[in-house]
Amino acid sequence: MKYLFLALGGVAGVIARYELGVWISDWNTTSFPWATLAINVTGSLALGFFMRYLTGVTSSPEVRLMLTTGFCGGYTTMSTFSYELVSLFTERQFGLAFLYLSSTILFAPLACLAGFALAEMAL
Repeated sequence: MKYLFLALGGVAGVIARYELGVWISDWNTTSFPWATLAINVTGSLALGFFMRYLTGVTSSPEVRLMLTTGFCGGYTTMSTFSYELVSLFTERQFGLAFLYLSSTILFAPLACLAGFALAEMAL
């Protein structure tokens, strides 16, 4: 049964990632990977919220697994982040590469912390 919950969460996460990525890419006219950054930051926000909120309310282990490992795992994009960062470096776009690296390292954990805070307010 846990694999069904993982699959449901994973499919929802992948679809959400794809749709947000397409939406951002439609208006992004730069070589900066805004879509991946936005997905990593909002995924960190969601994971922080789910981890804190689901430990403060009555929830089944299957629902927690579906939302955290399933949805957030399907939604976040660390492998894409790594590829895009390496691509920026190999294309000698060092300024954009450092901006991308530093903004991801700064904003993703801050978003996770914000998720915790939102969950605290919701409890």
